[in-house]
Amino acid sequence: MSLTLNMANLAFITVGKAVLLADSLQHPRPRRLQALMRVFPASVFGAGVCAAVGSLASQHYFHDDLLKGWISWFCEQVSTSILLLPLAITLPRRGEPGTLLSEIKQSTLLPLLSLVITTVAGIYVGGGGSLMFPLPALMWCAISYPVFFTCVLTGVTGIAEIILVAGHVLNIQGADDFFLIDSLASARLGVAAMTISPLIVALSTTTQKKLVACMTKRADYDFLTGALTRSGLSSRLNTLAAGKNKQGYFYGAAFIIDIDRFKSINDTWGHAAGDHVLVKTVECIRQSLPPTAIVSRMGGEEFLALIEGVSPPRASILADRLRRSIEHHTIIHDGQTLNITVSIGVSALDIIDADSLEASIRTADEQLYIAKSSGRNRVSPSFPL
Repeated sequence: MSLTLNMANLAFITVGKAVLLADSLQHPRPRRLQALMRVFPASVFGAGVCAAVGSLASQHYFHDDLLKGWISWFCEQVSTSILLLPLAITLPRRGEPGTLLSEIKQSTLLPLLSLVITTVAGIYVGGGGSLMFPLPALMWCAISYPVFFTCVLTGVTGIAEIILVAGHVLNIQGADDFFLIDSLASARLGVAAMTISPLIVALSTTTQKKLVACMTKRADYDFLTGALTRSGLSSRLNTLAAGKNKQGYFYGAAFIIDIDRFKSINDTWGHAAGDHVLVKTVECIRQSLPPTAIVSRMGGEEFLALIEGVSPPRASILADRLRRSIEHHTIIHDGQTLNITVSIGVSALDIIDADSLEASIRTADEQLYIAKSSGRNRVSPSFPL
């Protein structure tokens, strides 16, 4: 008997896994997101097969009615899987709990408070509609909180309602009715239908956030080199300055870095080689400068690096170290060895507003012109050493 009943649970696991991970339903989305989108069909198909095996076993061993047994098994399995599967799928992996806690701390407690209030109100009011009282609050939670925390809230709420119905605390039939097993099965199905809706909203919100983040990345980062664009540079400085103080003050040094005779690289080796040189140059810039340096592509083969908190003498030393690092760095492309040099214009940086940043960039650009006209492969600072 135990073996037969557990075969019903194993049937649910087998069918549910097949639907969740079916190769024929693959889409260009993250694996966990795909699995979450298939929770409902996986639960329904898995519960249907499980109920067929379980109801046959119940009829044989306990002489239960076959149809009622199937309904009872089906409702129990659907509600359980819809409540617990999303929780298991979205369980934070290594390195994710910190980000999750940070997102939760930045969110308001009002959705959580409204969820508690509506659940208690459902107990007080009673009736069939009381199961749906927490739904608006769960929708609010789905919009406001990360997917995993939303799954936790929907799971806890659904399990609590089922326990309250089974314990005669939440009366969905009325005061004069006696709770029957089919009423509990109906409650399970109602809870499953309620909790799947916030999951769908949470998935939509997550997908939208990922799309916005992707579009922001495309706008803020150069597709080829990964360096910041001008708009990304502005956003980074605003964020950095806001985190430092309310006045938005930022001081240090600005480097304008230009690859010498870059056009000849394109003409001799082709544009693919030129693109490879740009990528490797940015890698070398990042490796040679402090980790806090902000690197932006100004256009073509010209880059801007902003380094916070360095004195003029230190800035000159860093710029010359960067120049020598790039000069001695060997770039291999299609079996060919490429060696490049750069010219660097350096200026002091005191950012109070956008105009002061542009002034520093213009000064560094003027120094770059001096470095170019003086023979290239050199550093030209705007201040005396």
